[in-house]
Amino acid sequence: MSLSKTLIRIIMGFSAAILFSASAYAQSTILVVDTTRVLRESDVGKHIDRQMASIKTSVESELKAKASPLEAQQKSLKAQYGTQSPQVLQNDTSFKQKWTNFQKEGQKFQIEQRYVDAELKVTHQKAVSKVQERLRIILKDIVTERNADVVLERSLVIYGDPADVTDTVISRLNSQLKTVPVTRERLPRKS
Repeated sequence: MSLSKTLIRIIMGFSAAILFSASAYAQSTILVVDTTRVLRESDVGKHIDRQMASIKTSVESELKAKASPLEAQQKSLKAQYGTQSPQVLQNDTSFKQKWTNFQKEGQKFQIEQRYVDAELKVTHQKAVSKVQERLRIILKDIVTERNADVVLERSLVIYGDPADVTDTVISRLNSQLKTVPVTRERLPRKS
């Protein structure tokens, strides 16, 4: 067999594969869902938002209580040493010790803030993961009912007019799940 005949067969095979995949794609039923909107507008999503706001308020109170002594210590240092020049302070061992302790406490507070931020993220993720489990079941049912092949996230669709099932998902989620436990997660602290 000559090289040109082989090349023609390869091109024809490739073309047939493209045509077949294009016709298969044209026959596919594609659905889209906006999961961000589902979490924002569903009863359980609103519940999670309210619980997270409550937890954040509590956390802010805890952090404020921990910040108050640092603020008082800073004011005390300013009152005691605020009028002295940097050269005098550099030679004052008492000030150096107090300043070092203040900086250490400030660093501990910043580390605590990072832990708390991470805890809030983990708390939110765990609550949302419980909703996502239910969403998978709801979407599976909708796919079966509509004989769909693919469900895409709305934000991933650049062009096209697939069937949007977001309202249906929200309605079913509201009928099946009103709340989930939202419990503040605590991460272990390093000593």
